[in-house]
Amino acid sequence: MITQTDVERIARLACIELDDEDLQEFTVQFNSILEYFEELEDIEAELIGQEEHNVLRADEVTPSLSQQEALSNAPRVDSGYFKGPRIL
Repeated sequence: MITQTDVERIARLACIELDDEDLQEFTVQFNSILEYFEELEDIEAELIGQEEHNVLRADEVTPSLSQQEALSNAPRVDSGYFKGPRIL
C-alpha cells in the first residue's frame, strides 16, 4: 500500500510540488493502480500450465531485406551504412 509519505517522496524525487489535495488524490490513484496489478497477478497464476491459453506463436524464419534494399530509401548512406546527422 502506498502512503502519502511515499507520494511525497516520489514527488520530491521528480521535482514536483504537490499540495495536500493532490497528495490525497495521487495516493488513492497509486493504490488503485496497484490493485489492478494484483488482479493481473491472480489471472496469470490461473493460466500457468494451461496450454490452450498460450498466446505466443512459434518463431518462423522469413527472408529479410538485403543490405541494398534496406538502404535504398535512406536519405544518406556512407560505405554501406545509414548515415545520420552530426551531433555536437
